Amino acid sequence: MSFANPAALWCLLALPAVLAVHFLQKRGRRQVVTTLFLLEALRRQPAAGRRLERLRGSIPLWMQLLMVLILTWLLASPRWLRQDAVLRLAFVLDASASMSAFRAEAETAVTNVLRSLPETNRAELVLLSSDPAQPALYHGGSISELLSSLPGWQPLLGVHDFSPALRTARSLVGARGAVVLVTDHTSAEVMPQGAERLSVGHEKANVGWSGATVEDADGQPRWRALMRNYGRTPQTREWRVEAPGGTTASPWTQTTLGPGETRAMSGLFPPQVEELVLRLQSDALPLDDALPLLIPHPKILALHLPMPQTSDGSAELRDLLKKLPSLRPASHPAQADVRGLVWPPSIALEPGQNAVAFASPPKGEQVAWLRGQIVAEAHPLVEGLNWQSLLAAEGMVIPHRADAQVLLWQGTRPLISLLRTSAGAQHLFCHFDLVRGNALKLPATAILLHRFLSTVRQEKIALESANFDTGQRLRLGCATAQDAAPLVLSARDGGGTTAVPAAQAHLLRAPASPGFFQVSQGDQILLHGAAAFADVREADLSTATPQEKPLRLVTELTEEALEADPLTPLWLLLFLAALLVSWWYSPSARLAASAPSPAPAP
Repeated sequence: MSFANPAALWCLLALPAVLAVHFLQKRGRRQVVTTLFLLEALRRQPAAGRRLERLRGSIPLWMQLLMVLILTWLLASPRWLRQDAVLRLAFVLDASASMSAFRAEAETAVTNVLRSLPETNRAELVLLSSDPAQPALYHGGSISELLSSLPGWQPLLGVHDFSPALRTARSLVGARGAVVLVTDHTSAEVMPQGAERLSVGHEKANVGWSGATVEDADGQPRWRALMRNYGRTPQTREWRVEAPGGTTASPWTQTTLGPGETRAMSGLFPPQVEELVLRLQSDALPLDDALPLLIPHPKILALHLPMPQTSDGSAELRDLLKKLPSLRPASHPAQADVRGLVWPPSIALEPGQNAVAFASPPKGEQVAWLRGQIVAEAHPLVEGLNWQSLLAAEGMVIPHRADAQVLLWQGTRPLISLLRTSAGAQHLFCHFDLVRGNALKLPATAILLHRFLSTVRQEKIALESANFDTGQRLRLGCATAQDAAPLVLSARDGGGTTAVPAAQAHLLRAPASPGFFQVSQGDQILLHGAAAFADVREADLSTATPQEKPLRLVTELTEEALEADPLTPLWLLLFLAALLVSWWYSPSARLAASAPSPAPAP
């Protein structure tokens, strides 16, 4: 049982008021008479009666006390739990990284909501994370078990859509259940799936790392990082550089940042050190207080180039490709990861070899230029590149295969095409030469080759080291045969391991928490990585707002589980009966009943 209006219980204070009235006795009144002989017949009485008299039980007294109790009961509106009541309630916990600063507030809010619900033997409680990759944290009928499942909530994502999690919650509790999203921001937007928002956030000051790069400075690796104050007031923090094994590479340094200020920090990697951690004094959001970095080592591609010959474009091709990074020369095509050649090649192009080929320049002095509108297809290799100023001359045509994808057209003639062979290799054909025309002067040409070599490097099965953002998708070259070993991601410092089948290697992501990790397949290590948190939107806690109004859906859910007192009409009749009995036995009513009726007029 509960009361819909518990404030009405203050009406019980009328009970001592009624008793106080009956304790009081009416004062004696002075009466003036015309003769003195009547005074001898009167007994002496005090001029005023006593204020307090011994309480004497009477029917009006008990009826008045009964009326106070009945009136208090009716105004308090008691509610009884229905026998068939089932409480259906689902909590969706915001998995955004900013919620890690409000974990204690979120757990307290969920506990308070559950304790405000009426106690029932039948309940369907659901606890979900808004992370679609995380399974349900709890689904059952025990409040204590739901609360014990809260530590399994890991808010580590960036900005994401809550709709899938809310849709799942609605399907679990049904149309008459309540769905509550626990987050750290309020919004005027209507929540999908009839859910209600419960904001537990409030403004907090936060200072953290917002990004870093590693560059080569005269043969020595140098790190550059950004420290940002997301608060509205100046903040002072201490930071230092830590080397592997917990050793300190620099002492604590105190830094003061103004409101919204971003400051650049830099330094050199110590000799023989490949990894560093930039450590910041802990504050409200711990995710951006540690920034792991390592010296990147990309995969090196072995590049085979033809011997330069006069006026065939091979020298221009060598000069162009040698300017691209992470390449080493290969003495023989069989030893190369990618071949650069001028068509027709002196050595036949094998299906298992990656290659980039340009056409031979036209012979003679007279040059016929291609005409027609240049149109690019939607493909990552040519996306955002400007080819409208390209001048291509008529000359030897590279045979165009029907199974090749054309990336760039001029009229009806292909200018750039990409072929994926049956052996899995890639052939990039540029149907124009590098001697005549202006292809060497266009930035689009160099960017195209850089992108192509990056895709080849990505598919190469070899070890590399790189820095990533937390949760970033990893693109690795690995064995994809049916009997290939799975990819295993191992995070350091107790981060656990994750195994992914080789056929699902595209689903692999960097750890959601900052730290170092590696990816291996069988006995071969494919990647050394460092994951750093650098989401400036989630790190900004200055816009977090608290809840200003109570939850409407929980109130409606409680009202639905309760029913009004069925004896309310009976209590009303009893109140009226007590009122009549109290009046009937009151002294004024008895005097009125015993008073003689006036004589009729003659």
